[in-house]
Amino acid sequence: MSLVKLTGEEELIRLIKLLSDRGYRLIGPVLQDDVILYKEVGKDYRFPKGLREVQGKGYYRVFTNGKGYFNYVHGFYSPKHFLHPPVETLLKVEPSLKQNTVIESEPLALIGIRACDIKALSILDDIFINKNSHPDEHYKRKRESIFIVGVNCVYAGDTCFCGTMGTGPFIEEGYDVSITEIGEGFLIRAGSERGKEIVEQLRGEEVGEKHLKKEKDLIEKVREKTKLDLDTNDLHKKLLSKLESPSWNDIEKRCLACGSCTMVCPTCFCYEVRDEITLDGTSSTRIRSWDVCFREGFSAIHGIPVRSSIKARYRQWLMHKFSYWFYQFGTYGCVGCGRCITWCPVGIDIREEVKKLVS
Repeated sequence: MSLVKLTGEEELIRLIKLLSDRGYRLIGPVLQDDVILYKEVGKDYRFPKGLREVQGKGYYRVFTNGKGYFNYVHGFYSPKHFLHPPVETLLKVEPSLKQNTVIESEPLALIGIRACDIKALSILDDIFINKNSHPDEHYKRKRESIFIVGVNCVYAGDTCFCGTMGTGPFIEEGYDVSITEIGEGFLIRAGSERGKEIVEQLRGEEVGEKHLKKEKDLIEKVREKTKLDLDTNDLHKKLLSKLESPSWNDIEKRCLACGSCTMVCPTCFCYEVRDEITLDGTSSTRIRSWDVCFREGFSAIHGIPVRSSIKARYRQWLMHKFSYWFYQFGTYGCVGCGRCITWCPVGIDIREEVKKLVS
């Protein structure tokens, strides 16, 4: 069994201090503008307490329930924002044409990350590093310095379906330290040598079978809630026969092609690159920024879009997540986080659309 300790609230505070003392830039969940966000925090950071999150189709609210630390899942931010940020400087060019590549590699601690988002990181790793013949150095350097403090979900939102996609709610791998909140305290578990070094310095009680059973029962309750009546075995093959399904026409009547689903998705990775030149022409900066396949010009060749209809663009997005991606990388591009459902302004539920297509 990996190193695991039963600790109290004070050790959560100590965990943050230990990471700060090691020079990590800390990123943790905070409540801001009535949304739980991941953002930079200081060494005096405290996990938000007493919050309860309610998510639905096009619906998000945070309430105070006065107890517990992790009765929420996530807002619209994901770890992608920090490894593959919305806007990123790639290089700068001087008048002499000398190029200065800009690569950030500051050690980063991602705190409070859930199982679905940790799985999303492994998917991004394949895209940018592992299965890329030209690894992305900007992503790679940031990824190498990441320390992950994960949280096992003992609460699930109504839009979560990690149980269906096999990505949660329990964190199996890809973490340094994980936390499970049970009634008696917090089970803090080491998942790497770096994590073990941290957990060894935390004060805690011996973990008994009753604690592990309670953790398992809490996790299984969440797992059952996040399972759909949808068989993902060979789903990628079944969807390929549905390219002309009338369901796409129904989706087109509702979809705004706003791209909100791609902005909040923890695995969407499309981007565009542009050069910005100062007005006096003395310098040029190459910028990478997120792009979305819902934009009409995204598929344009010689100015003419290949996918001119909303139906075609939505079909491309859904098929990529649940079919094409599997053929590219051997896994689905969806981790069941449910963000695309919550943050869709018209409440399109991708779970329902996939089920209709293959039923």
